[in-house]
Amino acid sequence: MARTFAYVRVSTNGQTTDNQVLEIEAAGFAIEPRRVITETISGSVAIAQRPGFTRLL
Repeated sequence: MARTFAYVRVSTNGQTTDNQVLEIEAAGFAIEPRRVITETISGSVAIAQRPGFTRLL
């Protein structure tokens, strides 16, 4: 069985990642909640500096 992870990000605390997760599921991906990495961080922050993203590496 393949392990699928999702990295979902928003820029501000006033935003949520809910719609991103729904779109991933609507595309046919079944992702266990423990494999969804969520992060609130500016898009101007380099990907290597994002703690949530580096967890996937």
